[in-house]
Amino acid sequence: MQIDNIFQMNDWKINKFLKVILSIQISVLGLVLLDNLGVHIPILREIISTIYLLFVPGVLILRIMKMHKLDSVESLLYSVGISIASIMLIGFAINLVYPILKISNPISTVSLLITMAFFVVFLSILSYLRDKDFSEPTFIDTKELLSPTILFLSLFPFLAIIGTYLMNWHKTNIFLILLIILICLIVLLFAYGKIPKKFYPFTIFIVAISLLYHISLISNYVTGWDIQGEYYLADLVIKNAFWNFKLNSTVNAMLSITMVGPIFSIISKISLDWVFKIIYPLIFSLVPLGLYNILKRQTNSEIAFLSAFFFIFLFVFYTEMIALARQEIAEFFLVLLIMLMINKEMEGIKRSFLFIVFGVSLVISHYGLSYIYMLSLFIVYILIWLSDRYDIQKLINFIFKNKHTNHVAFNKKYNVINSTFMIFFITFTIAWYMYVSNSAPLTAILNIGNNILSSISTDFLNPNSVQGLSVIQTQLSTLHMLGKYVHLLSQFFIIIGLFALLSKRNRMNFTKEYLAFLIVNFAVLLAAITLPFFSSSLNTERLYQINLILLAPLCVTGGITVLKIISNYIKPFDFYKISLKLISIFLVFYLLFNTGFVYYVFNDGSTSISLNKTMDSANYNQKEIMAVEWMNTYGFNSSYEKGVVIADEYRTPLTARFKLPVTSFSKVYENRSNWEDMDVYLNQIYPRNRSVYLFFGTRNVFGNSVMIYDKKGVNVVNKEYKSLNNLFFVENKLYDNNGSEVYNLVRI
Repeated sequence: MQIDNIFQMNDWKINKFLKVILSIQISVLGLVLLDNLGVHIPILREIISTIYLLFVPGVLILRIMKMHKLDSVESLLYSVGISIASIMLIGFAINLVYPILKISNPISTVSLLITMAFFVVFLSILSYLRDKDFSEPTFIDTKELLSPTILFLSLFPFLAIIGTYLMNWHKTNIFLILLIILICLIVLLFAYGKIPKKFYPFTIFIVAISLLYHISLISNYVTGWDIQGEYYLADLVIKNAFWNFKLNSTVNAMLSITMVGPIFSIISKISLDWVFKIIYPLIFSLVPLGLYNILKRQTNSEIAFLSAFFFIFLFVFYTEMIALARQEIAEFFLVLLIMLMINKEMEGIKRSFLFIVFGVSLVISHYGLSYIYMLSLFIVYILIWLSDRYDIQKLINFIFKNKHTNHVAFNKKYNVINSTFMIFFITFTIAWYMYVSNSAPLTAILNIGNNILSSISTDFLNPNSVQGLSVIQTQLSTLHMLGKYVHLLSQFFIIIGLFALLSKRNRMNFTKEYLAFLIVNFAVLLAAITLPFFSSSLNTERLYQINLILLAPLCVTGGITVLKIISNYIKPFDFYKISLKLISIFLVFYLLFNTGFVYYVFNDGSTSISLNKTMDSANYNQKEIMAVEWMNTYGFNSSYEKGVVIADEYRTPLTARFKLPVTSFSKVYENRSNWEDMDVYLNQIYPRNRSVYLFFGTRNVFGNSVMIYDKKGVNVVNKEYKSLNNLFFVENKLYDNNGSEVYNLVRI
């Protein structure tokens, strides 16, 4: 039996297509009406509204553009990308226009539903008028949907959901351990050819979403550092039903936070915490799927599959990224831009339109990634311009002594990366960051640039100022050092992969634009371990993860190159098939170290909050949330000038959820011999008429200690718990819920 391929709805007969679209539209409106009448059907509104927002606007616009015969992955990714862009731009437009029309609450249920309904109906009419005659549907065989491979893989997300539930409520990690083992098994099954190629995209998506959920679903509240501030700004939009674009904050300028989160929460009625914990990772799980699509076009299915897994298995993907919601969205748009860049079969006007849509969406999603892309785009344009010059081509041929270089690496065709798009992107980036949020994003990058330039002569290759270099030099336990060597080996493969690509005929079909971006991204990584304050401005791990979007295939091809060299000195063998197996085995170890599985098994300080039952981090429970809510409601009396909160390093991020003024115990304790000196320090920086509140979370209360960071330059060189026995808060307890406490420090 066959069913219509829902991922390629843009190829359906127009009548059936519009019936499905309008059915979803009516379902959303009906479910919202029932909710308002007091009739709530569990989960249904949440699921249908999510499909509606993530898919419907995008697939309608694809139909209007007459974009047909895309494969399932391309159609899905473009639909989701256009839909998210539509949500951000519609939210921005109504936030700007509706107040002029005397509608004071544009970001509210009624305003959003009416606007989205009219938008979808308008697009439906336009799609009918423009594309009513096209009909070449594709089908999915139900036998494939019920195949053992699909059914087996479909269990993975459920293992992640059940496993995190058990970890949250019963401190049992057995299902999460099983999930990691099964993912390793999947890699080995691939190595021995047991996974059909047609299931590669589904496998990548399932593994990605399972790894993301096995961390993001820990706790009922958002987990991590930056995401607490993101939550505050998104929640502020929901509470005010309006986005104040004048707030002086770099994050406030990001519509990926101030529009996407609130609109999803309002229409789907999913709490904002769970929007960040479920919807954002769902979108982010499409990034490796896009990476696979990009690399399959330029290498082959096997290399693309392993490259996507290498990208997924890096711990940053499923740990730090779930605490960076704006970067999750931005990386998705970056992948879409790369997909467009290598797709030279697409008509020029359609590609140009999508370049503009996705480029704008990248800018309004994450300022750091936008600046990196802007700089890369400019350098890539220069490299391509130089490569098209005949004298430069002759020089390259002479250096590499390769008559094929001109044909393979620098084939002169229509350039996808052209001056028009580059100028547009740079202009829009600067304009947006200049006029939104009091120029905070523009000021931030200027300060970073000034910091780098002013210290480059004095701190070049100084580990205290170069975070990337410090990470490499850090001394750890034996097992953790072994994990570090696994990472260094992967980076060695990347280096070999790049030099192999540049020094000989490229048999894989990399486009010249992609090759130029590879070179630029590799240069960025070199800057991360040489330039002071460069990598620390974004964080070294995050910077590395961003660059892996382009550099991931070099790890696989570099590994294959190394094994081919080895095969020349030993008994001949089919090095390609063997190399795929060996690289797969390497990726298994890579995953086991990155997830903290190895450290957990050998009790060597696993930092995984999903495996380590005693792990302390920026991961909060209800009692801690209640304590900070109490401070926000009663402690400051709505006036931030009347107080400041002191908390330890793992509790300070929580205060950002309510934007409370905070300093850390690390700062208070810094360069002081004992806690008694605290009052002297506080008197120096805060007036005596300003209250000082001490906030202790669950770990502080029951452990009678606080986490202190010892920093040297841009690096944390030591983390330790300091006993509270000698901390004198003079028994002035204001709040206690048997899990969190708040004290008012009596000033001497």
